[in-house]
Amino acid sequence: MYVFNVCIFQYTHCVVCSLKIGGRGWRSCRNRELTGEYKYKVSGITEIQELLQCQYPEVENLLESVSQTIRASANLSRIPAGAHLFRESERCRHFMWLLEGTVRVFKHSPGGREITLYRVKPGELCVLSLQCLLDDEGFPAEAVAETELYGLTLDQRDFDRAIDDSKEFRRYLLKVLSRRLGDVVQLISEVTFQRLDLRLACLLGQLFERSGGEPLLKTHAQLARELGTTREMISRILKEFEYQECIQLSRGEIHLVSREGLNWFSRS
Repeated sequence: MYVFNVCIFQYTHCVVCSLKIGGRGWRSCRNRELTGEYKYKVSGITEIQELLQCQYPEVENLLESVSQTIRASANLSRIPAGAHLFRESERCRHFMWLLEGTVRVFKHSPGGREITLYRVKPGELCVLSLQCLLDDEGFPAEAVAETELYGLTLDQRDFDRAIDDSKEFRRYLLKVLSRRLGDVVQLISEVTFQRLDLRLACLLGQLFERSGGEPLLKTHAQLARELGTTREMISRILKEFEYQECIQLSRGEIHLVSREGLNWFSRS
């Protein structure tokens, strides 16, 4: 059993490698501890500065007074894509700055449905993890690594020290929490007041925009998990979109036929 706890997730199900940063970029860890954890201390202050400034340019100024101590204790970690990283009620023991990859945070209903709450990308923080660290409570949702992840982690002691020593860091965390709260309010509004066909049309429009109009490699079940509904409901609405010649369905793929038609559904 390999155990690795981080702020965004708690990973307890397979191998996790921590990579040491060097002048030649990412390098594989070659020294495994007896516990099964792969850990390496990040050795160069300049190296960590470059990583943080790339994705979190504001952090260096916020932690200027305590940064040397924090940098000395930071770990750079890699998590494989597809790993189920955090289960409901598990504790957060580390704080993470996500440097590469995407984490999907979602919630299960008693009936077995899923709904995506938000995603964490480089430059962002997981607010539910912050809540857990600040309140010493369990994570109220679940999280999965959608892609391979690289992140810089701090243990809770160093995180608490940064909060105690830096007024600017405390304000920064409050801003992050307030921004994400707005996203959650928007999600609640959409689920409560918007029709499902409108929400699905908006989601498809966003996905086609990201893909440049290329076919979406999405199943009906995946779309249902995004929107917190059933596969049957999604299939029914997609069939209507196809009948209206907005999209074309094939096995495991959704093809864009009329962007204007899809936009009409999203505005109706």
